[in-house]
Amino acid sequence: MRPSDLQLFQKTEIFARLGEATAERLARNCQVKDYPKNTMLTEQGETAEYVHLILNGRVALTAECLDGSSTIVTSFGDGEIFVTAAAILQQPYLVAAKTISPCRILLIPVTRFRQALQTEAALALLMVDRLAHHWRLLVGHLRELKLHTALERLASYLVTRSPAARGAAHFRLTEDRRTIAAELGMSAECLSRSFQQLRACGVRVSGSRVHILDVAQLKKLYRPVVPAPRHMANPADETFERSPESVHQQTH
Repeated sequence: MRPSDLQLFQKTEIFARLGEATAERLARNCQVKDYPKNTMLTEQGETAEYVHLILNGRVALTAECLDGSSTIVTSFGDGEIFVTAAAILQQPYLVAAKTISPCRILLIPVTRFRQALQTEAALALLMVDRLAHHWRLLVGHLRELKLHTALERLASYLVTRSPAARGAAHFRLTEDRRTIAAELGMSAECLSRSFQQLRACGVRVSGSRVHILDVAQLKKLYRPVVPAPRHMANPADETFERSPESVHQQTH
């Protein structure tokens, strides 16, 4: 591993959670490779050979039908590992992985990774956290598709990438339109129509450059989802957050 790779590795969550000695044992003698944009790293149905840790760049997980149509399920960036479930379960990949920017990736052999899971409690706990996070991420995507229109999803996408929370904002999109459309679960034509509709909300797009007249106003276009019940909340805290009227109604 080059000194520059080691510096990137030391910035990752896996290094911070495992500690220097354990993290370096896991990565010792592993390959680090450069991949150009649009390189297929894994294919659907393949058996996992490596666990991929992105030192730099961005990777999309894609799914494809027999008729050739495909979509982006989700994407991962600097310091993240992906499709670890296939490696842990020794099952074929359910999705493919493709770079959507130039990437430098650390390849950890599956056998070494599985052995480390059995002996390193910190790694096992990290994987529980990561897999739970990925599960919630995918459920969130599913919820977006079922509850929100294409226009709302695009508005939310732009708001989350805006450098400002209110007022005017200017920024560049880091992904091409085809990638954005797939990630938001819509066709390229639908994405173009949605961009046109957002002009009435003060959004102007020229190539990759985006100008939003008022981010706070754009955010209002997105209907908020009802929060999940706080089953594990402290009853005293819950009562404190309710209005006096609601507490009175429940106690009488």
